Amino acid sequence: MERAMEQLNRLTRSLRRARTVELPDDNETAVYTLMPMVMADQHRSVSELLSNSRFDVNYAFGRVKRSLLHIAANCGSVECLVLLLKKGANPNYQDISGCTPLHLAARNGQKKCMSKLLEYSADVNICNNEGLTAIHWLAVNGRTELLHDLVQHVSDVDVEDAMGQTALHVACQNGHKTTVQCLLDSGADINRPNVSGATPLYFACSHGQRDTAQILLLRGAKYLSDKNGVTPLDLCVQGGYGETCEVLIQYHPRLFQTIIQMTQNEDLRENMLRQVLEHLSQQSESQYLKILTSLAEVATTNGHKLLSLSSNYDAQMKSLLRIVRIFCHVFRIGPSSPSNGIDLGYNGNKTPRSQVFKPLELLWHSLDEWLVLIATELMKNKKDSTDITSILLKQKGQDQDGTSIPPFEPPGPGSYENLSTGTGESKPDALGGKQEASADCQDVISMTANRLSAVIQAFYMCCSCQMPPGMTSPRFIEFVCKHDEVLKCFVNRNPKIIFDHFHFLLECPELMSRFMHIIKAQAEYVQLVTELRMTRAIQPQINAFLQGFHMFIPPSLIQLFDEYELELLLSGMPEIDVSDWIRNTEYTSGYEREDPVIQWFWEVVEDITPEERVLLLQFVTGSSRVPHGGFANIMGGSGLQNFTIAAVPYTPNLLPTSSTCINMLKLPEYPSKEILKDRLLVALHCGSYGYTMA
Repeated sequence: MERAMEQLNRLTRSLRRARTVELPDDNETAVYTLMPMVMADQHRSVSELLSNSRFDVNYAFGRVKRSLLHIAANCGSVECLVLLLKKGANPNYQDISGCTPLHLAARNGQKKCMSKLLEYSADVNICNNEGLTAIHWLAVNGRTELLHDLVQHVSDVDVEDAMGQTALHVACQNGHKTTVQCLLDSGADINRPNVSGATPLYFACSHGQRDTAQILLLRGAKYLSDKNGVTPLDLCVQGGYGETCEVLIQYHPRLFQTIIQMTQNEDLRENMLRQVLEHLSQQSESQYLKILTSLAEVATTNGHKLLSLSSNYDAQMKSLLRIVRIFCHVFRIGPSSPSNGIDLGYNGNKTPRSQVFKPLELLWHSLDEWLVLIATELMKNKKDSTDITSILLKQKGQDQDGTSIPPFEPPGPGSYENLSTGTGESKPDALGGKQEASADCQDVISMTANRLSAVIQAFYMCCSCQMPPGMTSPRFIEFVCKHDEVLKCFVNRNPKIIFDHFHFLLECPELMSRFMHIIKAQAEYVQLVTELRMTRAIQPQINAFLQGFHMFIPPSLIQLFDEYELELLLSGMPEIDVSDWIRNTEYTSGYEREDPVIQWFWEVVEDITPEERVLLLQFVTGSSRVPHGGFANIMGGSGLQNFTIAAVPYTPNLLPTSSTCINMLKLPEYPSKEILKDRLLVALHCGSYGYTMA
């Protein structure tokens, strides 16, 4: 390479003096001589050099084995490109990746170079190693003007790459509207699938390209899924592309209900669903009301399923609460958020907004019936025992999921009589089974507590979303007062229910005061509150931290230590041993261990408070703790680095400074211990502000 540069400099000087020179006979040296001139489009210099040389213009060089024609096409050096073509350069020569000069010109939008290459019979149908042709490169980058010229020379506008993708696929994916229109006008197949069955509409939706999706639908594109059954709508919802979903619904109205049903799909991220429904709800008042009404109907259906033990508790509980959260979110971001309760259906006002809660009234009615049923059971048990709590505590250790209990249905007509009377008739009771009210049977509470608590949580969320921030719904307060005894039984049976479902007790102090006296284990309650605020409330952040932490330190290594040993390894020792500090300190720039300034310094370190010693350590090393093993193991920027004190000439008011990367304290040669202590403390308390004089 050095030889080539030397040759280039010599040739440049010769050309400036108008002297005729020749290229070296060695093609490798000659090509590196010519390449800078081609890149700069110095066609006269290149022409003169080639005219007196036997250089092979098709010589391939470099790691990718490109010719000078590739270089000219890539850089847009049209004059040199024409010169090389006239000298016999092959316009269809492919480099190691299969790219021709035409590919490079198309990729970079070199229109003049493309035109000249086509004049010299460049083949537009040649594919590179990935199956891409020049038309693919133009479509990827949205170079519509060049595409108009190129399609006239293309035999098949639907030529596929290695993945079966046409130019229309990639143009739709990248959102190039005019390019898509040009390809369609040129006869591109609008419904052509790639190897996985994905159509251009599928590609447009996968990246939320609303405009290209609209063009395709306007031109009659079919709504087709890929070979795995994934639809364009699935992709839009997964990406949170509300605008593209709106376009799909305009052309396929049936997809509206599909989006609503997607709220039950746990595999879809809730925030993406919210984003889509939020956009759709903003389009019009009627659309907003339609979305909320549909969500309320789905929530009601899921709620009734949850109230039956024939369903899976975990799945139905998560589904119901997920739908209700989405419902409340969409309700809040509506045209006019509730501010004073005037627009609340629960206060007796009949407005369009309040009517969206009407489907949920069926669920709340069923909830009320269940709680009345349980109250009846409690009254019956109270006749046999004055201590209701002792009856409930028998169930405390049982499986709260309830999936092992025979299925039952919500109460029907006459159910309360069957449960409340002591008859021995073998009738189907309100639980749909053959259970009898006997002491050794599992009671109604153990079978329904968690399911009912989840529905109560949904009810609270719906009440709260209609109220201004900081206010508790009057209807919900009335509900709690009405079913006070049953709710207290739920809490007494399982205090954790407060944090799982009864969030209203944490958010409404006036309601919590009604329950505090029944919580026997006060210490357990405090522990649960601590767990909620310190762990569960920030669980996503903790999980993200652990994921990153374990990328560097595998869990198998962490398990070798208990929490105290791990804290010691990571954070070091909390206390500072001054004698160990002195033993592992070095001196430089004229200081010795016996110097008066050093003696004063260590006396000051002994005298100051432990907190100030920590500040000193952090001031010099950047760390507030001593590593495991003591000061001998202090690390610097390049490994182990002892604490060092360096001498600095004294000037009045000069403060100590430090170089934390090498653990060095730059200590001026103070004239007295008092001045040293004063300056040191000022530096420790104000050094972070960057002061060196005070």
